[in-house]
Amino acid sequence: MSLTLPIILILGLLSGLTPLAVDAYLPSIPTIAKDLNINISLVQMTLSLYLIVFAFLQILFGPISDAIGRRKVVMGGLSVFAIGSFICALSPNYDVLMVGRAVQALGGAAVAVCVPALVKDGLSINEFAKAMSMIMLVMALAPLAAPILGGAILTVFSWHSIFTFLGVLAMLAMALFWVKIPETLPTEKRTPFSLWGAIRNYGILIKNPSILGYIAAGAFFFSGMMSFITGSSFVYIELYGVDPAHFGFLVGVNVVTMMIASTINSRFVEKLGTEVLSKYASFIPLAASIFMLVLCLFEKPPLALIMLASMLFVGPMGILSSGFMAGALKNAGNNNGSVTALAGTSRFALGALSGAMVSIFHNGTFVPMLATMASCGLISFILFKLTVKYTKQNQCI
Repeated sequence: MSLTLPIILILGLLSGLTPLAVDAYLPSIPTIAKDLNINISLVQMTLSLYLIVFAFLQILFGPISDAIGRRKVVMGGLSVFAIGSFICALSPNYDVLMVGRAVQALGGAAVAVCVPALVKDGLSINEFAKAMSMIMLVMALAPLAAPILGGAILTVFSWHSIFTFLGVLAMLAMALFWVKIPETLPTEKRTPFSLWGAIRNYGILIKNPSILGYIAAGAFFFSGMMSFITGSSFVYIELYGVDPAHFGFLVGVNVVTMMIASTINSRFVEKLGTEVLSKYASFIPLAASIFMLVLCLFEKPPLALIMLASMLFVGPMGILSSGFMAGALKNAGNNNGSVTALAGTSRFALGALSGAMVSIFHNGTFVPMLATMASCGLISFILFKLTVKYTKQNQCI
């Protein structure tokens, strides 16, 4: 498959569905609570439900895509996502809304697990890293634009229309995918699916230190970002008095930095190699983590320093996310779908745990957020270095 600009844009749209599903309805949470006459915490539970279903169902769809191909899983996933969106749009009560969100997440998981797998099919590691950086560049627009888009829809229409928009967008993505993107997994490279076989295969993959190391490094790094997402609204708005209307723009600085890193990666990865770029990029979040620990020693440092530390931490994801995934897929053989599923599940599961840690240790300061981010960053760096060392030693044997 030749990765033309239209194909990259379509794959970026597919990757952006979950960020859109998570972020687009955030401005409407208070409105939904009032409309359904429920506590706002119950509406927030629909977000947690989506992330839990999305995280753990990837484990199932990875081996299925290795068995029947990527197209069928993506098309099925987009169909289910659209159905879930329309259920949410038509929901008359909280229970139906929860069902719709679960169905939405089911479809989102099927789509998300296939994008890296179908990109990797037939590409070298460096080509894969370049392609994923370009896709990530498109995908990064989703969390940046979603709250603004959701707020605009809510202003003109109702919260139901946000979910209608997501359903229509999924149908559009389905049409574009069907027309433009062929099957990338040849029949001879497919592995028959069985539940026991999938469990056994995951066991084999986990026992491979190179695969497990890269997946774990990526999961801890992603968890640091999730810690920021969990705690940033309190730190920025409540602690430092940032106007809620300006909050999205301040957080958006991190996304812009990540997009710059993705652009750098796409331009230089084929020349320098993903291992070299990841090696140097990994020192930036390491420095940010140490800087965060230093900031924790102060009672209330300037917000600009917290923003700088967060930007330096999150920004390199544009390089490291594709680099960690490329490292894991390098030894995947015919199990690209299973490896991407394992990576996706571990990232969101650990991300949910790190977010919970920020909430559990909430003490009215910025320390829980920064300390959790720093811990995740340090662990990620150590795991990455150990994995690179092990992989090189193993190649020399």
